[in-house]
Formats: sequence, structure tokens, C-alpha cells
Amino acid sequence: MPNITPDSIQLIMHMMYTEFQMTLYWMDAAGQLLEEQPLRGFNPVYDHKAQTLALLAQQTNGHYPVVQSTNVLEQYLTVPLLDGDRYAGALIAGPFFHAIVPDELISGIIRDYQLSFRQQDAIRQFYASIPLISKERIYNAAAMIHYMLYQQRLDLAEVIQHNLHIHIKLDEQAAIVSSPYEEEMYIAPASYHRNPEMERIFLQYIREGRKEDLVRWELGFPTEKLGVLSKKSLLRSEKNLAICSITLATRAALDGGVNAEIGYTLSDFYIQAVEECQNPGEVQATLRRGYNDFVDRVLESQQKRYSREINLCRNYIFHHLYEPIQLEHLSDLTGLTGDYLSRRFKNETGRSPIHFIQYYRVQEAKRLMSSTSHSLSAIATMLQFHDQSYFTKIFKAHTNQTPKQYKSAASGGHLPLARI
Repeated sequence: MPNITPDSIQLIMHMMYTEFQMTLYWMDAAGQLLEEQPLRGFNPVYDHKAQTLALLAQQTNGHYPVVQSTNVLEQYLTVPLLDGDRYAGALIAGPFFHAIVPDELISGIIRDYQLSFRQQDAIRQFYASIPLISKERIYNAAAMIHYMLYQQRLDLAEVIQHNLHIHIKLDEQAAIVSSPYEEEMYIAPASYHRNPEMERIFLQYIREGRKEDLVRWELGFPTEKLGVLSKKSLLRSEKNLAICSITLATRAALDGGVNAEIGYTLSDFYIQAVEECQNPGEVQATLRRGYNDFVDRVLESQQKRYSREINLCRNYIFHHLYEPIQLEHLSDLTGLTGDYLSRRFKNETGRSPIHFIQYYRVQEAKRLMSSTSHSLSAIATMLQFHDQSYFTKIFKAHTNQTPKQYKSAASGGHLPLARI
């Protein structure tokens, strides 16, 4: 294990602030604040800055970096400092947001905490100063800090999976005052809702049991405004949004082959778990566990529905959409002849291997059109359609639209349903 020096930590703190404009806090093993770079204000909701940072530092578990959400929407990255196997402190980066926080949610925090007029102005200014950073950049930052400290590469998928079970309670610092408005529900303007095409892709990944793609979807979800389903209480809003998401995920899992009794039992379990959450961080952690549970059940169902060879082919195709895929590859993978594999594949999935590959490349093209700025020609080339006219022909066969028509509709927010 490399020796961690004060100079190396200060260098990391400086680099992280330069790149992300986040404040870095260096905590020792006893939870004492050793250094802060740069000096800046702290959330006025909390009474004691040092104690709040100490609670954040306590959430580290093992050597993995942890991304934590507090009960007032802030997020922090905590990276443990280890001297061999001994815990020697932590680096805390933040706060930051993954999505724009609408004023309605800030008003909900103000009501939940019964803040004074002076505190209300302070918290609005504080939230306006917090940087907006995507999940993908944060996890990459976590891996970068870990490498700079220990010269060890981290598997991002492993870090994300570890973070599914982490949430942070800061009630010791700022107890949530019960609000008489918590049960009142208001529907926010449509501008606060998710991009419908991205939501369709999310449900498709659950329905098809594509766990790695689901993780990638969450990391790459475009920065928009957080949804609002209660303008009077932040916690109630987070719960309402989570319950809606669980309901949609349940339907997708049932469509993916999960037994109805199992699916509805899972739905009831996670909705009850959401209702028992005490802060928004717990709600988000519960929701992520729910998504993973649903997609795992779909995978279990698929293992029973398809033969081992066809499951191997499906998984290979999902993981190699950006690479050339020949029937010979699938034949070598399964040990079956090409003709026999093609017949079995169509019998079990309803599509020939070529049609299956084309269909999912078109779905991936739709995702790229909706969530990136890549040109149509670049998307076609990335997905192995090296002839633009052929890409247009295949795309239209699956969607009844040309790529240009689809991208124009996606930009205007009028998105058609995929044709199966």
C-alpha cells in the first residue's frame, strides 16, 4: 500500500477543486477536520459543520468510495484513507447535485425544517452555488482519487454495486420537523418530468433483464430538473416519485416474464420500504435496490425461459452491439452449427439472430439520438451500419420512421412507441 502523505492529499484536493469546483474536506480517523479546500459556506440547515462531516466520514465501508445523498438532497463523495488495513480518515468531496433542483423542492426543505426568513435566503443562495455534476463524472472522479492514493484501478461496476446499499442519515444534525403539509400532493409542471424516451429505455432494460445497461442508463441519464410530486414536503415528493417508479418497474418486470405474484409481492415490499424511509437519501437507496431486484428476477425468469445456448447468444449480442457480430461468433460461442443455431434462436425468441441484432441496434440508435449530440452518420457507423442508406432502411423497418424523422420528433418531445 503506497504511503499517503499530506502533500499528496493536498494535491488531490487542489486537482479536484480545479476540475469540479467542489470543496474537499480532509478528515482524520477520529472524525476531526484537518483541512478544507477551499473555504466556503456550509448548508445552513445543519447546526454543526464538523459533526456533519464526521457523520459523512463514518459511512465508509472497506476501501470503496461512497456516493452519499443527505436528507436535504445534497450529495457527497467520500473516499476512505487507509494505512494498510487501518482506517486513517477520509476525503469528502461536495456537495454536488446530479440534477437541477427546482425551487419547489427547496421550498419543501424550508417547510420541513421550519426555517426562519434569514435561513431561507441563506439556503437558497447555498443551493444556487452547488455544482451540477453527472453520476458518470462523479464515479470516474472516485476511481481517479482512489488510483492517485493507492495506484490501484477500480472496477466502476463494482463501485456502483457497492453503493446500492449505502445511504446516510443526518437527522442527528438537523431533525426533520413533522410537517402538516406532508400528505398534500400536487402535480408539478411537465417540464419537471423525465424525458419520456429515456424512461422508455429504462423500462426496456428492466423488461429484458439487462442489468449492466441499467447501470449505464443511470450513470448517463441526462441532467434535467428533479421531479416534484409534492410542493409542500421534500420527503413526501421523493416518496411519491419513488412509488411511481416502482409501479412502472413492476409492470416492466411482469412484461419480462416475472411471475405476477412474485412481481406484485416485490412491489408491495418496496413501496412499504419507501414509506418507512426517514429521509430522501434512504428513499433513493431503496429505489436503486428495487430496480436491481426487479432486473434480477427478470434474469432468473429468462434463465428458465431460454436455453443455455440462446441466453449466451442474447447476452453476447447485448454486450457487443458496437462491434461486428457474425453468426460464426455465436456458433463458436455455443458449439452449435450456424443453421441449427438460427432455427433454435428463432424458435425461442421469435426472431432470427440477424433480425434480433438489427432490432437492438436500432433501439440503441434511438437511445443515442435521444441522449447524445452524435450525428446520424456517426451513430450509424458506431453501430456497424457502414452504409447510411442501409441504416435508414433497417431503422424505418423497425420504427416506421427514418432516423432523421425520429430524431426530429425526439427533439420536439413527441416520441413514438417502438414497434416490436
